[in-house]
Amino acid sequence: MKYLDFLWALDMMYRYYPKYHSNELLLLADDILKWFNNELPEDSSTLIYLQSCYNSPYDALMAVWKEILLLSDTFLPFRRN
Repeated sequence: MKYLDFLWALDMMYRYYPKYHSNELLLLADDILKWFNNELPEDSSTLIYLQSCYNSPYDALMAVWKEILLLSDTFLPFRRN
């Protein structure tokens, strides 16, 4: 996974598919990015939830990235190679 591609995909969904911007997937991606950057407090319920679902921030990013790729195949006017 390329981190910049991940950010680009989130930005693209925000711009061109605004109904997906408030989607739980994008909210989850935002929380994961905060976890990845150590921006969540240790006693945060979000952090506790993420740690219970994923082994690491990297695993969480990969899971969300796979979902975004599935969505992009469905909604983008062009296909990835």
